[in-house]
Amino acid sequence: MSNGDNTLFLRLAGPMQSWGTSSRFQLRRTDLYPSKSGVLGLLLCAGGVRREDSPLALEPLTALHMGLRVDRAGIADWDFHTTGAKIGIRKAEGGIKETASTKEKETLLSRRQYLYDASFLVALQGSAEMIRTYVHHLEDPVWPVFLGRKCCVPAEPVFAGTGSFDTVSNALASVPWRPRIDAIDRNDRRMNLTLDTFVEHPPGLPPPKDARLVHDVPRAFGFYSHGSRWVVAGKVTVPVAKATQKPLASPGPHRPDYTSKQWKAARQSRLKLDHYLCVFCKSPAADVHHVDYTNVGRETDDRLRSLCKLCHDACTMLEYGHYMETQRIDPSDPAQRQAILQQISRLLTKHRMGRRRELLETARQAGANFFDDVPGC
Repeated sequence: MSNGDNTLFLRLAGPMQSWGTSSRFQLRRTDLYPSKSGVLGLLLCAGGVRREDSPLALEPLTALHMGLRVDRAGIADWDFHTTGAKIGIRKAEGGIKETASTKEKETLLSRRQYLYDASFLVALQGSAEMIRTYVHHLEDPVWPVFLGRKCCVPAEPVFAGTGSFDTVSNALASVPWRPRIDAIDRNDRRMNLTLDTFVEHPPGLPPPKDARLVHDVPRAFGFYSHGSRWVVAGKVTVPVAKATQKPLASPGPHRPDYTSKQWKAARQSRLKLDHYLCVFCKSPAADVHHVDYTNVGRETDDRLRSLCKLCHDACTMLEYGHYMETQRIDPSDPAQRQAILQQISRLLTKHRMGRRRELLETARQAGANFFDDVPGC
């Protein structure tokens, strides 16, 4: 950074963010972009300023001219939050609600809104001395910083550089936008991108007609005293830079190629190992079943099982019903036997009556009756 830099850049990105400027009681909303109180609170956290000392520390900070760019808008949604500490919920007629069984104060329940998967670039303009001070705090924070609430942890380093610019809008336009995954995998080859901005209007000048009055200029933290500022929505066109991460290497096929020589050899090897009999019912085996898909294309006998058509259908339907993907049903596992038997029963009684006669005839010839312990058979 240069000693004359007048602009501090912050990258506010994470799985969850919350920037409340209108929260009331048990209903805690979030704005769709960071508030000035939230951003300055982040800086005070980095500097280790306690709430009781915040009025003095905020005086120079509130003079910073703030603007932000929406690099990824995210999705706003709700969640519930409970707090205990024996606070309780007040009744309409007065007093505190108590649980009927224990007579303890009821848990305080609040409904809270969050921004999920959002990313913002914030630019703060002020004196070079102040910029240097908070660069130091962000590079070596006293306390962990967060994105509006303590549960909202940044996914990227918050300090995103410094620079010297005439206006906040020019500063926001100077930083390229970076996709998370290489554009070649996203069919997105644009050289430039237009993004939304929200820039603080300079105090003392008449605000434009489309300006929004926001009450988020903090005077103190702890008892929440705020002033107002005008914010103007706009747009800025920025170049598209390289992605923040490289494309992930292909994990390989998730399903075997049943036409390959490798699979045919692996199938024959397992059938031979099982003497061409189903490992579950000992009927003649027609299929070979994967107990997992972690070694597709390199199957070995210990990850395969020989099965008859019916037992294979039962195992496959259990896997689909439980959304099993890599790890699957193992018909030789005693712990899974009852579930497989029940699925076979459902297949036979509801969908496969013709197949049932065929299977029972095969079982009689083998001198086995393995359906005795299946309910409903």
